[in-house]
Amino acid sequence: MTAAEDSFRQARIHAARHMAACESADLRWSETTITEIVTAQAARAVTVVPFTQRAEALSGADWIWWWVDGASAYGMLVQAKRVKVRDGKWSFDFGYEIGGTGRLQREVLRSTAQTLDLLPVYALYLGTADYRRWERCSETHRSGRCLACVKRTISLMPELVASQLIMNDAASTYESSVALEELWTPPTEAALLSPLLESQLAPELAEFLQTPQSGTRAITRSMIDRVLRARMGAFSAPSPIATSMSLGEHDQLGPVFKNVPDDTGHFGLPYFEQTLRPLRHAPPAYVVGIMTNDFDEERLQSNLPENIAGVVVARPPQHGG
Repeated sequence: MTAAEDSFRQARIHAARHMAACESADLRWSETTITEIVTAQAARAVTVVPFTQRAEALSGADWIWWWVDGASAYGMLVQAKRVKVRDGKWSFDFGYEIGGTGRLQREVLRSTAQTLDLLPVYALYLGTADYRRWERCSETHRSGRCLACVKRTISLMPELVASQLIMNDAASTYESSVALEELWTPPTEAALLSPLLESQLAPELAEFLQTPQSGTRAITRSMIDRVLRARMGAFSAPSPIATSMSLGEHDQLGPVFKNVPDDTGHFGLPYFEQTLRPLRHAPPAYVVGIMTNDFDEERLQSNLPENIAGVVVARPPQHGG
């Protein structure tokens, strides 16, 4: 187990302990507290730059996460959402409105992520496995103390697939998300694509979606695979006309994939662009500055939107892909 893997494991363990203590005392644990626990434990092996004053002033502020390895970098804008389980029904407050603004928190997450070329992501805080009643997590679910269920305490999900109508139980939530500790696990199967959509892929993108990946590319697959799975569950078919959109001219710093299908499906926006544009050949300058400890925190903070609580830069574990 690498240092990064152990730090995220410890993050989940400490978060679950706090959740369990609150649950046993009939107290409500908060998203902000769990985020603090996760980032504090992860900081043992990743770089964390908190904007302290902002984090204190903005309850539920979003965090920028960059995953960087020797081949590429993948950026996310992460917002926490806790589950509420009542009478076997699961719910998340995806429709939360920011007080006094008339705007949905979700809209701000998506627009800020678009401005920063990041993928909007929800960190799902699912409580302890006891709170979830050890509901079946996967085909490999084990009776008793299932490790896969335990790992699900902290899970990640593309904002694009979040739906309160659909995500109302364990099965639908697990289907739409991935445990934080499994985020970089190489996919064992090709991404789910319709034949028509598959025919519209550029060769390098087709190879990426059909073969195992590692590092930042495995993380990207964790996200796009769940978006494509949701896309296949929708009713609208891709356009029979093979159209694509350019994500920029070829260079050594910009997006890895230059041409992607412009299919919008039931999402109402080009989901390939949203999910794959944050995969870059190299991280942006401010991330390089953080990695080399050559940055001014006040300047960095002033250059980012006000709803950003801080930046995390992590090197994902490398597994055979």
